[in-house]
Amino acid sequence: MSTSLQIVQSAEVASLPEFGDHRTCRALFNLPRSTLYNLVSEGKIRSVSLRKRGNKRGRRLFDCSSIREYLRSLS
Repeated sequence: MSTSLQIVQSAEVASLPEFGDHRTCRALFNLPRSTLYNLVSEGKIRSVSLRKRGNKRGRRLFDCSSIREYLRSLS
């Protein structure tokens, strides 16, 4: 019984993304884009920017585990 529970738990963890763009974070946590950027600027959550050298624009990805930690800290 415990092995099947471990398999289910590991499958659930595997399905959660480590990083997500603002649309993914909106779907997972119901946080709008502006709130995500504000939390990053306040240092409350982490993010990374994927950008090729020389390009002005890139892709901002938010660390989902840092969002979970932040939300837990609010309770």
